[in-house]
Amino acid sequence: MLLHQFAGIAWDPQIRGFLAVAVGVVVLMGSVYLLLSTNLGSRLGFLVAISAVFGWCTIMGLTWWVYGSIGMLGNINKWEVKEVVYPGLQDAALPEAHTLDTTALPKPAVLNKLEGDAYTTLRDRVEPTLGGWHLLPQSDPSFGEAKAAVDEYVVAHPIQEVGVKTAADYVPVYSFQRGGKDRLPDHPSRLDRMRVKLKNTFWQIQHPPHYAIVEVQPVLVQPVVAGEKPPLPVGDPAKPIVSVIMERNLGDRRFPGFMLTISAGLMFAASISILHRRDLKVAEVRGLIPAATER
Repeated sequence: MLLHQFAGIAWDPQIRGFLAVAVGVVVLMGSVYLLLSTNLGSRLGFLVAISAVFGWCTIMGLTWWVYGSIGMLGNINKWEVKEVVYPGLQDAALPEAHTLDTTALPKPAVLNKLEGDAYTTLRDRVEPTLGGWHLLPQSDPSFGEAKAAVDEYVVAHPIQEVGVKTAADYVPVYSFQRGGKDRLPDHPSRLDRMRVKLKNTFWQIQHPPHYAIVEVQPVLVQPVVAGEKPPLPVGDPAKPIVSVIMERNLGDRRFPGFMLTISAGLMFAASISILHRRDLKVAEVRGLIPAATER
């Protein structure tokens, strides 16, 4: 009867992980404990084996904690949409958004074509008028993450009033960011990298709030001529600009490694403490036994 029950267990991905861990524990850890128990006794062998397990878990958790990209990971850092405001930012719940003024900016088509020194010159000229906000160019990796967050939010929460239901229904206009830790300047030197790294590590221990605003506009419906390539999407000037306000969620990627390191380290310290007290007790007992008299 028991054989039929084991035979009925399907070896599929639903329980494959549990069975693999169970087999690993029984075969690997169980075999080590079996060898230790036959040489040291069941109790002492168990203490030595469990100390080794917790010591290995401490080293593994410390490795996960330091690297933050391997092993058991928590939630990764990402942009989270806090609110959607249109046609302006005067009704935004974020007070810092009220100071953003885009009147000095050129048209998006002109801004997105600038590169190198031309973009740097324009940025240095217009950023003082943005009320503490900084331009987030489309070539910046942070813009790609912010744009992906906007696309995901729009699909889950369509903006029916302006006809935005998917990522194909709008085009990005401007994007800005504010806050966060200090970033490297343009063409940073080695001293700049050292200064920013030391300041962000030892001076700014807590992460200041990091915000981003991505302004989008519904696309203009354009006729498609047969035999020609589709026209590039452009914003519809008759529809309002929608401002998507986001905040950076730093996540807890290293938290599982941290918890494993602390918990396994405490258990390792407790197990080796028990072993140490046992050794002291054994030495004390052996000291009470008189030495054999030489004949």
